Amino acid sequence: MKKLLLVLLLCPVLLSAQTFTNSTWTPIPNNDSDIYIPINVSGLPSSIDSSFGVVSVCLDITHTFVSQLVVKLQSPNGEIIVLADQKGGSGSGYLNTCFQENATHGYVNNGVAPFVGSYFPQQSLNAFNDSQNPNGTWNLILRDVFTPTDTGSFHDVSITFGFNPPSNPTTAGPCSNSNAGGCQCPDGISSNCDLLPDMTASALIIQNSKTEYPGHITLGNATPNIGWGPLEIHGIQSCFCDTVPVSCTTTACPGSGLPPKQLLNQRIYHRNGNVMTHYDRPAGTMSYHQGHSHVHVDDWAFFTLRVATPNPDARTWPIIGTGTKQSFCLVNLGDCDSDPGYCVDAAGNVLFKADIPNSDFGVVSGCSIDQGIYVGNLDIYSAGLNGMGIMLPQDICNEHYYIVSVTDFNNNFLESNDDNNWVKVPITLSQQSSNDHFRDPGFIYTLAGMRVDVLANALNPDSMVWVWGDGTSSTITGIGSPLTYHIYSSPGTYVVYSYAYNHCGPSVDADTISIIPTGLNAAIETVVSFKAYPNPSKGNSWLSYTLINKTNVQLEVFDEVGKRIKTIVNDEQLQGKYRYEFNPIAENLPAGIYFARLTTDDKTLNIRMVVIQ
Repeated sequence: MKKLLLVLLLCPVLLSAQTFTNSTWTPIPNNDSDIYIPINVSGLPSSIDSSFGVVSVCLDITHTFVSQLVVKLQSPNGEIIVLADQKGGSGSGYLNTCFQENATHGYVNNGVAPFVGSYFPQQSLNAFNDSQNPNGTWNLILRDVFTPTDTGSFHDVSITFGFNPPSNPTTAGPCSNSNAGGCQCPDGISSNCDLLPDMTASALIIQNSKTEYPGHITLGNATPNIGWGPLEIHGIQSCFCDTVPVSCTTTACPGSGLPPKQLLNQRIYHRNGNVMTHYDRPAGTMSYHQGHSHVHVDDWAFFTLRVATPNPDARTWPIIGTGTKQSFCLVNLGDCDSDPGYCVDAAGNVLFKADIPNSDFGVVSGCSIDQGIYVGNLDIYSAGLNGMGIMLPQDICNEHYYIVSVTDFNNNFLESNDDNNWVKVPITLSQQSSNDHFRDPGFIYTLAGMRVDVLANALNPDSMVWVWGDGTSSTITGIGSPLTYHIYSSPGTYVVYSYAYNHCGPSVDADTISIIPTGLNAAIETVVSFKAYPNPSKGNSWLSYTLINKTNVQLEVFDEVGKRIKTIVNDEQLQGKYRYEFNPIAENLPAGIYFARLTTDDKTLNIRMVVIQ
């Protein structure tokens, strides 16, 4: 009886919850390499499972930018699960944080650092409770994937084993490589689909960071992923100097001195019910840069200075200046929550991670031969980094332009949408030496029967090209060539394009001209538009109107109390588009409210104009 009692007393002791720790302070380097923190486990049963196994993993880590940390746990038999892969936004630290399957703070994917309390890990701890032997050396694996200026240190880790390890009560959980059932297909219904990335470009970072200097512009660039799966690439250790195969340890190609090119594969994840698979496809090249030990994806972002044309696709506009940085690491350096306004859909709506169903789905990121940008995350390249700018030609004019940034310019990567990876941001240059620019784009015209006489607003163009909308065009060369005419063969509505050229680039505009059949004029009103621009103005402004019938015209300007200040036109005019300058400074007028009045044979129109200091 005494021996039996002794056995009954010992069993609870042997199988009670036990915790194993390592509290050896360790710095976390920022060189994108793994560090291993060992936890020695002994005295447990030789097999762990759902009745007795891993219950929780708790740790204490300080780091100035915790979303650059990858945190994993490795069992003695080599099995690895991901606890947290670059989570927490722009916050810092895991402060007495526990990963467990009965957490009270939700998934670590959705948490914001500093992390305090308990969280569901990205992959379940119960993956270890598969009858393996827990005795031996476990490893907490830490990696700072990128951020040379951010530092951190490890302080403590503990693994607790106990009875009946809890199970995650949720049925889906966040989308991840190990939880395909938590991923949503693009149609929101099916469960068998490729989970493709959708890489975009941020207009907001360019708008907020662009700076003009004589001869160049600096700017920031960001590439958000608002798609359904990560953008993930892997170098395949096949390298070339031009077309000659070389070792991937080659630092510079003979003759050119440039780094060799390594071929890439893009990994595409595929959900089929609760099973996640993947396939790889060729996707361009990357260059190895010995000077700072980074592997860069070539032609990832392409930023240019362009002149607008009527074509709504800014990628077709004439290029005035080109960006110089063409290779980048693909790494999570921000997300749609911590950088609000950077993630925007095709309709212009600002997106947050809650708006993107598979946010934080991703497997690899960082500056190695394996790189990636997770769903709902983005890469950022600050204006101060080398090459983040656009070089300008010496004779560029101080004029209105657009900065156009295109992500994946050569379409090397497979995406869910290839049409939304560019943005345009207006910029007006003012610090360049050349001032030989056009005063204003556009043109005015008059109509007499089938003949249209046109006059471009461009000041001293070197040449003009007129596209008349009837399948014909005219090219006029020589200084002072904005005036010409065209005779149409039949009535109709024609869209006319005017292209004015000088060394500053083209000024392009379009207008619609209607040739009305004889005898119909009397049934049509005389005026279809009357406007003042700019309005408000600080000085010179333009009064513009279009006549669709010959009529008597009076164009007058009055002050706020109705006193006539100036009569600009008092004459009979043909059908056409007219434009006249009104300069309150030349008229010695103070800031205030003025009115422009247009009177024709059948109507009177008024415009309120605001003149400011």
